[in-house]
Amino acid sequence: MKKITKDLIITLLFIVLGVVLFSYIGLTIYKDFFKKTNENNVIKNLDLYGYILKESDIDIYKEEFDNLSKILNQKDLDYDEYAKSISKLFIIDFYTLSNKISNTDIGGLEFIYPEYVDNFKLKAKDTMYKYIEVNYNGERDQVLPEVSEVIIDSLNKSTYKIKEEEFESFELNISWNYKEDLGYQKKCKLTIIKNGNKLYIVESE
Repeated sequence: MKKITKDLIITLLFIVLGVVLFSYIGLTIYKDFFKKTNENNVIKNLDLYGYILKESDIDIYKEEFDNLSKILNQKDLDYDEYAKSISKLFIIDFYTLSNKISNTDIGGLEFIYPEYVDNFKLKAKDTMYKYIEVNYNGERDQVLPEVSEVIIDSLNKSTYKIKEEEFESFELNISWNYKEDLGYQKKCKLTIIKNGNKLYIVESE
């Protein structure tokens, strides 16, 4: 009886170890595959600012990305135009869900202030991105929104404090339209700060 119990315990341990090992290997392969897929998807990179353009980005995003590239390559950088451009790119990427593969594939993160990215992702997964179906093969029955136009309604300059540090800021009221109106948000106010030579979104309301 003791031998049977001992053999059973050893067998169960091997089964558990096997499951853990195969799960780890599977997860590693999964991450490597999608990491390589995302890397291969990049078609343009603004290295100094960390902005990337992907093949999966929609046409109006690609057009505005080219506009941003021109703005950033000018000798005297116009920060008003820079703020307007990243606002448009953020709205297009965040509110276009039709090209996203899952609810973790959140758009616009590269424009968010780094310290706020994690909280922003959590909020996005619980709201705008909550019901996105997984789609790795390019086929989806689910109808999702695609931004077709972004309008900067106003831009005002101010200051914004993070902890004890004060930054030059831009407040933009923005509206947008979709290819098909599915009842999603169409207006917001963005607050953007200037930190060094780079702009970051710190608030979206």
